[in-house]
Amino acid sequence: MANKRTNITIVCSYNFPLAGAPWRRIEYFAEYLSSKKWNVRIIGALSPTCVFMKSRFGHGGVRRPSSFTVHNLQLRLDLLGWPAILTNILGSLPIVMIFLLLRPDVVFVSVPMYDALPMAYIGAKLSGAKFVVDVRDPPEYWAVMSKGATKKLFKLLAEKLGYALLRRAHMIITVTSGLARHLASQGIYAYIVRNGADLKVFQIYPRREAKKALGLGDKELILVFNGKLGNHYDAIPILKAIAKLPEELKEKIRVLFVGGFTDQAYTREFMLAAKRLNVLERVRILKAVQDAQMLAKVLSAGDVGLILLVKSELFDPAVPVKFYEYLACGLPTIALTRQSSELWRLIAEWKVGFACEPNDVDCLVKTLKKIFNEKVIESVRARILGIRPLIDRRRTAEKLHRLLTELLDS
Repeated sequence: MANKRTNITIVCSYNFPLAGAPWRRIEYFAEYLSSKKWNVRIIGALSPTCVFMKSRFGHGGVRRPSSFTVHNLQLRLDLLGWPAILTNILGSLPIVMIFLLLRPDVVFVSVPMYDALPMAYIGAKLSGAKFVVDVRDPPEYWAVMSKGATKKLFKLLAEKLGYALLRRAHMIITVTSGLARHLASQGIYAYIVRNGADLKVFQIYPRREAKKALGLGDKELILVFNGKLGNHYDAIPILKAIAKLPEELKEKIRVLFVGGFTDQAYTREFMLAAKRLNVLERVRILKAVQDAQMLAKVLSAGDVGLILLVKSELFDPAVPVKFYEYLACGLPTIALTRQSSELWRLIAEWKVGFACEPNDVDCLVKTLKKIFNEKVIESVRARILGIRPLIDRRRTAEKLHRLLTELLDS
């Protein structure tokens, strides 16, 4: 292995580069492996929706990589239903030909977009590459956003195809101990290579300056949420909790939603709720911030970071990347999550914030009152400073490099 450069091809069904957690994880791994003299190629997808958005609005500040190459060669339809499933699986067929041409040493597939998994497995098998799967969500995630017959088809594919292919991998890595236990229940052993934050980018910027840059009052207590509202991110419980605060506290609080909405239906629902509850003036909505460093500066304007999660137990093993990015920026967290979730466990174990069940508005009201206590918040911030080194992405990249090297040497 010392006499030749290792070739790794990373496969993921997104149109790269893009803003968001999947790209930041893959980009960091790719840059780190490139620094170790590996040849890194990323095979992404051509989505008509993403191509249109990028042609109209550009890459929005997302940096194009220089140490590795990105080719969007899979065809993907961002739709639900069996025709889209079939199209997406067949649309990943170019992967097989690419692997036969490039002959990579490692094929690294990052999911939950499981559409590319069958062709990636076939390509790895035919080219003699080690087949490694990065499981960020379980195969059942395929079905969660579907309904009716489509949901049944997704569930069948997850159970029969997704897990069958995972069992054939040379190595499985995953992001949380909860997901590792879930995979173990299916007879699959997984190494934990956690998510985290790039501490060189997500820093603790001066809060007063960050607030001033956004036109926020220095005396205002700012809750910040990064992500698109709607779909499974419901912020209405937060609005209800603010409405229940005493008037003198309500006037001092503001919620900064960074990312906008996923659809018009939820936009209308959210705005009507804010007006009905008389808290619209306590809300400010910003468009998505694509550049990671600029996002870190926006987050630094917050006093507390918000995490909104769905109620489904399917998401219990998940820990959103925004949790680590909030901590990297020095923000305590308020999370709406199930008590049985991995996120709740981490917040309690690390003592870096507060957690409430998704629709427990009374818990949220009590929590919001707590964060007005400067001593409480400062004690949480002090603990975050001790946790920050543990969430550095470099630690996970080093572990991934070690695991892959051991796999190739075995």
